[in-house]
Amino acid sequence: MSCGACGLLTFLLAGGLSAGVCAASGLEAEREQSAAFFDGGGFSVALGSGAVRAGAGTEFLQQMKEILSSGAWSGPVPQMRPFMFRNSSGGWTAQAQSVGLEGFLWTKKELEGKYGIQPLINNLDNYFPYLDALLKPVAWTGELRSVLDGLRNSALLPAEKNSRLNAILENYVSGLQANMARYDQAAWAKKARVYELFPRAYNLAGRRGAGPGQGRGVFFRDFRASDFDVIKRMGFDTVWPMGILPIGVLGQTGTGGGSPYSISDHSAINPDLGTEQDFKNFVENAHQAGLRVVVDFVVNHTSLDSRLLAENPDYFVSYRAAGPCPGDGYFESYRQGVKYCVHNGGFEYGGGVSSWIDTAQINYASQELRDSMTAIVRSWVTRFDVDGFRVDMAYLALNNVFSRTWKKSMPHGEFYRQLISAVKEAKPSAAFMAEAYAYQEDLGACGFDTIYSKHETARPEGQTGWYNATESGNPYEIQSSVNRAAYLAWQSGGAGSVMFIGNHDEPAPEKIYGRRLPAALALTLFYPGGVMLYSGAEIGYDASVQTEHKPLPFSVPCEINWSSGDSEVKKVYQEVLAAANRLRAELGDYDIDPLWPGPGQNWAGYILRSREKPGLRKAVIGNITWESTRAELPSAGFSGNLAPGQYRVLDIK
Repeated sequence: MSCGACGLLTFLLAGGLSAGVCAASGLEAEREQSAAFFDGGGFSVALGSGAVRAGAGTEFLQQMKEILSSGAWSGPVPQMRPFMFRNSSGGWTAQAQSVGLEGFLWTKKELEGKYGIQPLINNLDNYFPYLDALLKPVAWTGELRSVLDGLRNSALLPAEKNSRLNAILENYVSGLQANMARYDQAAWAKKARVYELFPRAYNLAGRRGAGPGQGRGVFFRDFRASDFDVIKRMGFDTVWPMGILPIGVLGQTGTGGGSPYSISDHSAINPDLGTEQDFKNFVENAHQAGLRVVVDFVVNHTSLDSRLLAENPDYFVSYRAAGPCPGDGYFESYRQGVKYCVHNGGFEYGGGVSSWIDTAQINYASQELRDSMTAIVRSWVTRFDVDGFRVDMAYLALNNVFSRTWKKSMPHGEFYRQLISAVKEAKPSAAFMAEAYAYQEDLGACGFDTIYSKHETARPEGQTGWYNATESGNPYEIQSSVNRAAYLAWQSGGAGSVMFIGNHDEPAPEKIYGRRLPAALALTLFYPGGVMLYSGAEIGYDASVQTEHKPLPFSVPCEINWSSGDSEVKKVYQEVLAAANRLRAELGDYDIDPLWPGPGQNWAGYILRSREKPGLRKAVIGNITWESTRAELPSAGFSGNLAPGQYRVLDIK
């Protein structure tokens, strides 16, 4: 066995950095050697039939994700829950950020850094069985399990045992993270800077001329390299043309062309926007400009006159009927002379189901439907070479949610495991972004690469969704969401976070944040993980109507006037976008460490720590509350007041 293969075990068995044949090279060398070990040097793992080198296939990647993040699942059921740390002196508990090693280690080090080891040392005896249960399902963790068992049974004092445990896990996690960087080709999504645009409202000609609308062209045919350059110069690397699928005619609402989420064909391009070849050219041109392309997958429903419904009503929540359909939530549909009552698309609400009346509910209890949808979504990467999918209302298709909502018996496996596996088999770099306001843990375990950070209340600390926390102005929620976001940006085994202060579903950001907008925007766009901005926001354009709060409404004709908007809002976006670009140029790739304000201080912020330039650090602090606050940050030499909306970028001394 070479030193590259033995580096980690030498370190682990020796019990510290000062011992072992490779220890003299330092921690960074150990991490590099650990990565080489996990890359398969010196051992193999049985995957299916026959022995193959670790890292040879997607199963090894999935195993790493389970060890680092989700733990093992049986269908929709997790086999472990996150570790609960107990503070003996304070009498409180804290839940690990995830089931896996990353969440356990992050939370352990965070708590010990804040409160010291002694209040937490009573957890020591519980760490080892927890870690063993996590690791046991994966055969190639046997060496680590053996080392941990030896440490557990050693005669070391508790404090020394705890210190060695931290060092062991730090090296192991570093090795796995290095491997994730090699094998997870969709990891780009966790740092994607997404520019969402609404094609029918984008007004290409007007943007080029900085004037009002100059007539509609054919969007995908007319989009030029210079139009991509505008997006790229703002600092974005991914474009999401929202609403590019054909819209149903039957039951269409409003006068603006219908909702882009009441779609008649999951596999086609809206002909109003161009042909399939036009869209292929759009994707190719985006790639040549250095941008990736994400498209919608509307998982939960179709229009009332969809191709899928015409193909097979059994793909939907429906039943054959001789008499009239119920008036509440159902509509009539016919196939080959047979009448069906089909339920409108919907979601759980208030103990019942709330429906979108212009949609039909797809039935994920049907394996045949699952197979059909999988083939359709996969075809988007094989036909058009798109880079990923934003999955609309993603959690509604999870087994637990769908079964409870529609009272259906489900297949054991989750639909998303089948879907994501099949798509990534065709294009391993294809990424999946979930619009989700619940069940984030389940979606991450299914293989989603990123998830909206809007509403997340499943954790003990309460609201950790970025949008809802910042919208509220509650300082505790904002600080908790910064902490959660910092973890999600660092980890590599689970789904990352997509932070935003506006999109096509939310009111214009200046309406929500008011004078707080600069700080909210800065703390969003400086985030090193996934971020998103909706077209028109950068000029403060808001065409909302009384019946629809969206800045670009679906219900009435709408087109961005790029020469209008709000000049003050435009100035804020220009300044923050420019500052974000400068920070990235100076720091390169970076992580963030959450900052915790002192008593009576209601600001939020984080330290930006360069990965590429060790020792280079900045701090960003901002006030997203409605009241002025005192701010003290001695490490940056800052002491002063922050009015609502004020932020500072500071050098760390």
